[in-house]
Amino acid sequence: MNCNALREGLVVGFLGAAVLTSGCTTGPSPQLTELKNSGFMSLWNAYADCKSTSDLVQATSDLTQLRSASKMAETNEGFILPLPAHLERLVANPTSRVAVDLEAMAAACALHTGELALHQGQADIARDLLVSIIKLHKEEGSYYVLKAKMLLAKLEQEVTVSFNVR
Repeated sequence: MNCNALREGLVVGFLGAAVLTSGCTTGPSPQLTELKNSGFMSLWNAYADCKSTSDLVQATSDLTQLRSASKMAETNEGFILPLPAHLERLVANPTSRVAVDLEAMAAACALHTGELALHQGQADIARDLLVSIIKLHKEEGSYYVLKAKMLLAKLEQEVTVSFNVR
Protein backbone atom coordinates (compact mmCIF):
# COMPACT_ATOMS: atom_id res chain seq x y z
CA MET A 1 0.00 0.00 0.00
CA ASN A 2 1.52 3.31 -0.98
CA CYS A 3 1.70 6.42 1.21
CA ASN A 4 -0.72 8.48 -0.91
CA ALA A 5 -3.44 5.84 -0.63
CA LEU A 6 -2.89 5.62 3.12
CA ARG A 7 -2.96 9.41 3.46
CA GLU A 8 -6.17 9.65 1.38
CA GLY A 9 -7.76 6.92 3.48
CA LEU A 10 -6.88 8.77 6.68
CA VAL A 11 -8.22 12.08 5.31
CA VAL A 12 -11.47 10.46 4.17
CA GLY A 13 -11.78 8.71 7.54
CA PHE A 14 -11.09 11.92 9.43
CA LEU A 15 -13.59 13.90 7.32
CA GLY A 16 -16.18 11.16 7.73
CA ALA A 17 -15.74 11.20 11.49
CA ALA A 18 -15.99 15.00 11.52
CA VAL A 19 -19.22 14.90 9.49
CA LEU A 20 -20.71 12.24 11.75
CA THR A 21 -19.90 14.08 14.95
CA SER A 22 -21.05 17.44 13.61
CA GLY A 23 -24.28 15.86 12.38
CA CYS A 24 -25.02 14.70 15.92
CA THR A 25 -24.73 18.19 17.35
CA THR A 26 -26.50 20.33 14.77
CA GLY A 27 -30.00 19.86 16.21
CA PRO A 28 -31.60 22.44 18.49
CA SER A 29 -29.78 22.83 21.74
CA PRO A 30 -31.61 21.36 24.76
CA GLN A 31 -30.87 24.59 26.64
CA LEU A 32 -32.54 26.66 23.89
CA THR A 33 -35.62 24.43 23.91
CA GLU A 34 -35.69 24.61 27.69
CA LEU A 35 -35.58 28.42 27.60
CA LYS A 36 -38.46 28.57 25.11
CA ASN A 37 -40.58 26.29 27.29
CA SER A 38 -39.74 27.96 30.61
CA GLY A 39 -42.43 30.64 30.26
CA PHE A 40 -45.11 28.10 29.44
CA MET A 41 -43.92 25.69 32.10
CA SER A 42 -43.98 28.35 34.81
CA LEU A 43 -47.61 29.10 33.91
CA TRP A 44 -48.47 25.42 33.79
CA ASN A 45 -46.79 24.91 37.17
CA ALA A 46 -48.75 27.85 38.63
CA TYR A 47 -51.98 26.33 37.28
CA ALA A 48 -51.19 22.86 38.61
CA ASP A 49 -50.11 24.29 41.95
CA CYS A 50 -53.28 26.38 42.20
CA LYS A 51 -55.53 23.41 41.48
CA SER A 52 -53.77 21.16 44.00
CA THR A 53 -53.12 23.49 46.93
CA SER A 54 -55.30 23.93 49.98
CA ASP A 55 -53.44 27.11 50.97
CA LEU A 56 -55.56 30.15 50.13
CA VAL A 57 -52.57 32.50 49.99
CA GLN A 58 -50.69 30.23 47.57
CA ALA A 59 -53.77 29.77 45.37
CA THR A 60 -54.28 33.55 45.28
CA SER A 61 -50.65 34.07 44.29
CA ASP A 62 -50.94 31.49 41.49
CA LEU A 63 -54.18 33.11 40.34
CA THR A 64 -52.51 36.51 40.17
CA GLN A 65 -49.72 35.06 38.02
CA LEU A 66 -52.19 33.38 35.65
CA ARG A 67 -54.39 36.45 35.32
CA SER A 68 -51.46 38.75 34.58
CA ALA A 69 -50.20 36.33 31.91
CA SER A 70 -53.70 36.19 30.43
CA LYS A 71 -53.87 39.99 30.25
CA MET A 72 -50.43 40.14 28.62
CA ALA A 73 -51.51 37.58 26.01
CA GLU A 74 -54.58 39.70 25.17
CA THR A 75 -52.56 42.88 24.65
CA ASN A 76 -49.66 41.25 22.79
CA GLU A 77 -50.37 41.66 19.11
CA GLY A 78 -47.03 40.30 17.99
CA PHE A 79 -44.82 41.83 15.34
CA ILE A 80 -46.65 44.07 12.88
CA LEU A 81 -44.85 44.50 9.59
CA PRO A 82 -45.28 48.04 8.23
CA LEU A 83 -46.74 47.73 4.74
CA PRO A 84 -48.22 50.14 2.24
CA ALA A 85 -51.99 50.49 2.67
CA HIS A 86 -52.81 48.69 -0.59
CA LEU A 87 -50.83 45.62 0.58
CA GLU A 88 -51.80 45.76 4.25
CA ARG A 89 -55.41 44.86 3.52
CA LEU A 90 -54.22 41.62 1.86
CA VAL A 91 -52.25 40.42 4.89
CA ALA A 92 -53.95 38.65 7.80
CA ASN A 93 -52.94 39.25 11.41
CA PRO A 94 -50.58 36.60 12.77
CA THR A 95 -52.28 33.85 14.73
CA SER A 96 -51.74 33.45 18.43
CA ARG A 97 -48.95 31.07 19.39
CA VAL A 98 -50.30 30.25 22.85
CA ALA A 99 -50.90 26.52 23.10
CA VAL A 100 -53.34 26.75 25.99
CA ASP A 101 -56.28 28.94 26.95
CA LEU A 102 -54.82 31.15 29.66
CA GLU A 103 -58.24 32.61 30.48
CA ALA A 104 -59.63 29.12 31.09
CA MET A 105 -56.65 28.26 33.28
CA ALA A 106 -57.16 31.46 35.27
CA ALA A 107 -60.90 30.80 35.58
CA ALA A 108 -60.32 27.25 36.81
CA CYS A 109 -57.80 28.54 39.33
CA ALA A 110 -60.22 31.29 40.42
CA LEU A 111 -62.96 28.70 40.95
CA HIS A 112 -60.68 26.59 43.08
CA THR A 113 -59.49 29.63 45.03
CA GLY A 114 -63.10 30.73 45.53
CA GLU A 115 -64.00 27.28 46.85
CA LEU A 116 -61.03 27.39 49.22
CA ALA A 117 -62.11 30.80 50.50
CA LEU A 118 -65.67 29.55 50.90
CA HIS A 119 -64.60 26.49 52.89
CA GLN A 120 -62.27 28.58 55.06
CA GLY A 121 -65.03 31.04 55.98
CA GLN A 122 -63.70 33.90 53.82
CA ALA A 123 -67.09 34.78 52.30
CA ASP A 124 -66.07 38.20 50.98
CA ILE A 125 -63.02 36.82 49.17
CA ALA A 126 -65.06 33.94 47.76
CA ARG A 127 -67.78 36.30 46.53
CA ASP A 128 -65.25 38.63 44.87
CA LEU A 129 -63.55 35.75 43.07
CA LEU A 130 -66.80 34.19 41.88
CA VAL A 131 -68.22 37.50 40.67
CA SER A 132 -64.97 38.19 38.80
CA ILE A 133 -65.37 34.90 36.93
CA ILE A 134 -68.90 35.84 35.89
CA LYS A 135 -67.73 39.28 34.72
CA LEU A 136 -64.76 37.93 32.76
CA HIS A 137 -66.64 35.08 31.09
CA LYS A 138 -69.75 36.66 29.69
CA GLU A 139 -70.89 33.52 27.89
CA GLU A 140 -73.95 32.42 29.85
CA GLY A 141 -73.42 28.72 29.12
CA SER A 142 -69.75 28.71 30.09
CA TYR A 143 -68.80 26.02 32.59
CA TYR A 144 -66.96 28.59 34.67
CA VAL A 145 -69.95 30.94 34.82
CA LEU A 146 -72.37 28.13 35.72
CA LYS A 147 -70.08 26.79 38.43
CA ALA A 148 -69.44 30.30 39.82
CA LYS A 149 -73.19 31.00 39.94
CA MET A 150 -73.79 27.69 41.71
CA LEU A 151 -71.14 28.51 44.31
CA LEU A 152 -72.54 32.03 44.74
CA ALA A 153 -76.00 30.56 45.36
CA LYS A 154 -74.47 28.22 47.95
CA LEU A 155 -72.69 31.18 49.54
CA GLU A 156 -75.90 33.22 49.70
CA GLN A 157 -77.76 30.25 51.19
CA GLU A 158 -75.11 29.88 53.91
CA VAL A 159 -75.31 33.60 54.70
CA THR A 160 -79.10 33.43 54.94
CA VAL A 161 -78.93 30.38 57.22
CA SER A 162 -76.39 32.08 59.48
CA PHE A 163 -78.68 35.15 59.78
CA ASN A 164 -81.68 32.97 60.65
CA VAL A 165 -79.75 31.14 63.37
CA ARG A 166 -78.93 34.36 65.19
